[in-house]
Amino acid sequence: MTSRSKEPAVQRMDQLEGTSAIAPDIKVRTKDRTEGHPHPYLHGNFYPVFEETVGDDGIECQVIGVIPESLRGSQYVRTGPNSLNVPKDGSPHHWFEGEGMLHGVYFEPGTDASEPIRARYMNRWARSDVFLKANKHGQMGLSLGLIMAGADVFWGLIINMVWYNLKAMLYRLKGQGNGNTALTYFGSRLLALQEAGRPIETSVPSLNTTGEYYFEEENVSADKVNKKKGPSEEICTAHPKIDPKTGELIFYSWRRTHPFAYYSVISADGRRLVWEEPINSLERGSMMHDFAITPTYSVLLNVPYIVDAPKHKKEGKPIIAFDPDSPTRFGIIPRHFDATKHEAIWFESRACHIFHTANAWDETDAEGNVIAVCMTAGRSERFLTDINLWQPTAPNGYGGGKTEEEYQKQYSPPGSGDYTRQDPDGTYLTLFRFDLKTKETQTTTLSTASAEFPGINWGRYMQPDLRYAYGATIAPSSPGVGAKFDGIVKTNFQAVIERKNELLKAGQLKNAGGDGQWELGVEELQQIEKATGATHKFGPHTFGSEALFVPNAPRKDGKELAEDDGYLLVYVYDERQMENGVAKSKSQVTELWIFDAKKVGQDYEPVAKVRIPRRVPYGFHGLHVTPEQIQANRDLLSRRNKA
Repeated sequence: MTSRSKEPAVQRMDQLEGTSAIAPDIKVRTKDRTEGHPHPYLHGNFYPVFEETVGDDGIECQVIGVIPESLRGSQYVRTGPNSLNVPKDGSPHHWFEGEGMLHGVYFEPGTDASEPIRARYMNRWARSDVFLKANKHGQMGLSLGLIMAGADVFWGLIINMVWYNLKAMLYRLKGQGNGNTALTYFGSRLLALQEAGRPIETSVPSLNTTGEYYFEEENVSADKVNKKKGPSEEICTAHPKIDPKTGELIFYSWRRTHPFAYYSVISADGRRLVWEEPINSLERGSMMHDFAITPTYSVLLNVPYIVDAPKHKKEGKPIIAFDPDSPTRFGIIPRHFDATKHEAIWFESRACHIFHTANAWDETDAEGNVIAVCMTAGRSERFLTDINLWQPTAPNGYGGGKTEEEYQKQYSPPGSGDYTRQDPDGTYLTLFRFDLKTKETQTTTLSTASAEFPGINWGRYMQPDLRYAYGATIAPSSPGVGAKFDGIVKTNFQAVIERKNELLKAGQLKNAGGDGQWELGVEELQQIEKATGATHKFGPHTFGSEALFVPNAPRKDGKELAEDDGYLLVYVYDERQMENGVAKSKSQVTELWIFDAKKVGQDYEPVAKVRIPRRVPYGFHGLHVTPEQIQANRDLLSRRNKA
């Protein structure tokens, strides 16, 4: 049965208000293309847009269906890379690079709650320091495409590194943070994040940049400001965590040299409770994109995607490369870690890569003592090869991805414990259980769907009984084509954990291979998915990104909402609007689809579609900003302007 909402009368697209233009402060001018850029991550809808909506009110959008009342007065915002200086054909580039651009849909409050909710779209560059310098002086940083290419570009990499370091000093560049990865809301500020610099402070709903913010303590005398001697660089992970009960914000900063990470905790009122504590036992520099927290601990991820220039040059690898022979390490530290008093507890697992975590919690015994730390995260056998698609020795400078032999191989579904037979680029939701007594790491596959960006009901983060995760399904890989996401998968991972515990109690679950792989088996896992999970594919030639969960409005009777009582928001784009990698016409449409999170499946349509009369390039993470948060941000800016 298909669930559909009654469609109200709407204006035609050509009757809607608002316009877009290249802003007056933008000095870079890029010529229109007649064919798509040859780099896979600059081709088609990966290609940047250069116009921004004019004014602070944005563009009115057509709405099909009914926008849920719980969204009234709020805003959905998503960020992503949007290169200001587009690399020349054949030049190095990477999916993760490009200045950040924010794309938002504001659900107007209206003057009468009986009126249908109207939606307005706005977009803005995150005008960080590196953006402003790149706008005046050209590219300001080393291309990730060059860093992640093979050893044959080693000396070119060194020359470019020296050049960009000199350029940064000449133009007094403060940092590389460009806000292109993720968003968080803290201290009455919407913050655009990227793990190479300071968070970018942004106003809502206009999305105008209002500064950079590194958790400076306010209303604190100079002699009491936490100035613990730490790193000279000011860097915040793209995925800080906020404790929904205490309001604390927890983050780490990575470094190129030992100690490779520093750890901080900020109180809800902005005080530096823990400030830049070094993780001295972190013995190797690696890509650290995400982490997890519980009410008691924080879990740091030290995956074997390792920076080791001398070693990798000898092996013919990029300076940062995945080492399948090195274990993945997990460092567990107390929430309020003090490097002079505490030591990280390190756990290991079979080599794997993890981009994103979902939930984490403390497992306690009957007396309330924490006996294990548990974490759910997307696990792959290696760093996804489709991410690195610039190789100077390949035809036209582009290559990478799976080998021809790997494309021909028939892979087995995950869940058996034989990881060597599953797709090495597949990303599968996995339970990691760290036993604090035995120091054993137990891993259990929770889903057979390859998906990324695992989202949850973040208001219930760290709860042991959290049941659902919502992932973006990864489209089948093709040679020379960038990674895309073609649907939403809802996973009842608690059902898998419950079945696992039943089998353990009955003595029917074995540690497959003696490597901490507590797997249910493919058939058992698929049966649970069939009974409790759901998937919705967007349709032919249509792709999206992260599906963000937004809880429903509180019940009038005061009873607690069901965990999945809410909506999933995701931008989708139909690539049939493209031809040869460029837009067929200037009349482009991207849609914001709003799903009932209780009704995810191919038989259910979105309850509403917001038709944005613009192309929104593929991006990364989004955030829902509540009416109360929007007002708090307005109040902050008002106080600042009066000061």
